[in-house]
Formats: sequence, structure tokens, C-alpha cells
Amino acid sequence: MKNHNHDLIQQLSENADSIWRYEEYIKNAEGCQYCTGLWAKLKEMDMEAEKMLLEEIKRHVTENRFD
Repeated sequence: MKNHNHDLIQQLSENADSIWRYEEYIKNAEGCQYCTGLWAKLKEMDMEAEKMLLEEIKRHVTENRFD
């Protein structure tokens, strides 16, 4: 696998892990609206990045450049 494709997969994995963890962080921050808001915003940002990464991976696959 070429490095740039590996990088896309690796970052997708990192983002997916973060998105999963944010739910726990939000629970842990109960009582602090600023922290819960921060974790929710970061989750939202990572979800958007995840969509972008998935789109790029799909494009590489469609164009037969995922090698």
C-alpha cells in the first residue's frame, strides 16, 4: 500500500477512535457545560473530518488508485 493511502486509513482510524471516546469524555464532564460543549464540538469536527477522509478513500478506490 502506498504511503498516502496508508495515511488516509490511519487517520480515519484515529478519528473513529476519537469519536468513540468523546461520548465518555462528555459523560465525565457532566456539570461543566464548557467542557461538555468542548467535547461535543470536537466530536462534531472529527465527524466532519471522518466524512472527508471516507470521500477521499472512496475516490481513490473508484479511480483505481488505492494500491
